Amino acid sequence: MSAVGCVSRHNISDAAGRKIVAKGRVLTAADVAQIVALGIETITVVRLADDDIDEHAAAALVAQQCAGQHTRARAPHHGRADIESTIDGVLIVALDGLSQWHRIDGVTIATRRTYGVVRPRQRIATIKVIPFAIPAAQLAVSIAPILTVAPFVRTRVGVVIIGAPATHERLIRTHLAALQVRLTSVQAHVVAVQRVVAHHEAVCSAFDVLRAAVDMIVTIGETSIMDRDDVMPQALVAAGGHITCYGAPVEPGNLLLLGVLDSMPVMGAPGCIRGAATNVVDLLLPRLVAGLDVHAADVYALAHGGLLEEES
Repeated sequence: MSAVGCVSRHNISDAAGRKIVAKGRVLTAADVAQIVALGIETITVVRLADDDIDEHAAAALVAQQCAGQHTRARAPHHGRADIESTIDGVLIVALDGLSQWHRIDGVTIATRRTYGVVRPRQRIATIKVIPFAIPAAQLAVSIAPILTVAPFVRTRVGVVIIGAPATHERLIRTHLAALQVRLTSVQAHVVAVQRVVAHHEAVCSAFDVLRAAVDMIVTIGETSIMDRDDVMPQALVAAGGHITCYGAPVEPGNLLLLGVLDSMPVMGAPGCIRGAATNVVDLLLPRLVAGLDVHAADVYALAHGGLLEEES
């Protein structure tokens, strides 16, 4: 009976291979009596020190510290604790904090990719404590929550269709329809559309009409934006906005333009927006709708993994 209260180091099975005690179980007197009845006289156990935190409690502790706004830690099981989203939104993972946790021997945290779209009750991370226990001193750390979910807030989208009048209906059927599908997935919708010819004064006027009625603007054109002196970027600057970034290290989607007008984002969508295949718009649109600032450096960071053709 000396094993009572200790932790079983391995699974224990009967002669038929049926598991009667799982590894990691804190052994009770009934467990030990059953083991003895099977003729097993010796087993390997772990006896926790007074300052040890068992794997389940340790996983729960880490999960509670990792869970930030709009996330929730689930109950621990088998030395593991999961974290789920409580809303529709964009997951933000603090990568520096994630690295800090992995400096603690025995703690592992696997998350979904940062800036991915997540749904309520969807698992966004799992914490697994490898040993049967971790000394309390090792978990006495001050690390800010590493997981938050940003809700979708820029839900009113204005669209400027740029091109010869004869092309507008086609652009609505192809480009605008594909954009609307993408917006639906992030709880946004098109509330106003301006159709203009490809002249910077006409596009500037369209921006002026939309700017007070929407949360962000997307332009779609008969042709993609070819440089910073093209019609759309000229109009953006003339309207009082500025260009954040032109060109993206993403395929499909190199000819993307991002800008800001009245503190709201403006996206000059590349031609690939008309297709269903994953492209640069899919990578950035959720962030913009979630109200996250996207800087030029954020776009350039997409280069690693930016070849998307195999994921289409």
